[in-house]
Amino acid sequence: MLYYKTYIKDEIAPWVTFIHGAGGSSTIWYKQIRYFKRDFNILLVDLRGHGKSKEDKWKKGDTFGHLAEEVIEVCDHLGIEKMHLIGMSLGTIVSQTVAVRYPTRVQSLVLGGAIIALDIRTKLLLW
Repeated sequence: MLYYKTYIKDEIAPWVTFIHGAGGSSTIWYKQIRYFKRDFNILLVDLRGHGKSKEDKWKKGDTFGHLAEEVIEVCDHLGIEKMHLIGMSLGTIVSQTVAVRYPTRVQSLVLGGAIIALDIRTKLLLW
């Protein structure tokens, strides 16, 4: 399972999940945490091969669907049924994939530096 960290306001507060970009980790969200923890429960995840997640980086045959499933696995483990998703760069692709594959789980999307299609430059960056 991916490394994750939570900040719990209370049982009834809505959830916000933050997903970082390529080469980053959940630590990039420290300024947002201070603001959002006043009104929301917060889930921070380190995508595979990033931060404290021990899983290997990209493997042959992997898709963004696999990354989305790993985020949902953490949500299932924590009992998070619905969430707001905030993604940056690579995190926007994972967030969009979660929203498409699990539409009933996503209340809203905020996409910073959104990547909506992979060109050769983006593929090389991810590689």
